[in-house]
Amino acid sequence: MHSIFEITEELPETAGPDLISLDDLKLALGITGTDEDAALQAQITFQSRIIAEYCDRRFGYAKALETFTFDPGETMLVRQALTLQLYPVAELFDVVTATAAYEFDPASGRVWCEAGWADKVAVSYGGGYNLPDDAPARLQKAVIEAVNERRTVGSRDAGVREVQHGDTRISYFTPALATATSGYLSAVVIDLIRPFRRITVA
Repeated sequence: MHSIFEITEELPETAGPDLISLDDLKLALGITGTDEDAALQAQITFQSRIIAEYCDRRFGYAKALETFTFDPGETMLVRQALTLQLYPVAELFDVVTATAAYEFDPASGRVWCEAGWADKVAVSYGGGYNLPDDAPARLQKAVIEAVNERRTVGSRDAGVREVQHGDTRISYFTPALATATSGYLSAVVIDLIRPFRRITVA
């Protein structure tokens, strides 16, 4: 099966990628001044993109057309679902298929057919969150944690874990160093976003 995903309409103010507003981030971190606004806004966008890439998802709301094409003789099992890329699904406009009637679950973006899918299926729908206001709390918290971690590390070389001077030894430990498999994201952030990660099976 092959699929083609096309965004047909989006609004810049709700399409993302920012998962939290600057005001909400500053409130969470107890920042009252405006000196860091530009840097914080850049971090919000950057961390939101990193999180979306890790989850293999687009979180911002958009209208889309997704077309699934099956190879000759290929069919899906009865009740096996097609999973749309944008979810939760807010609006399902049209499903064009040569098979029988369909059902769908908005929260997971899964569409299935009692008789099983075959040939070609074209789904027109609107899905995702109106960002940043409607982003789930766990995603917003993840951005807050990620930005705070970067501010905490600051200009210090993240590769330096221990400094010794005479009899005094200072060891650095940040959440970003909590796991060797997280890459750029810390264990704390990964735990927050785990429920939103898209798992694909080749």
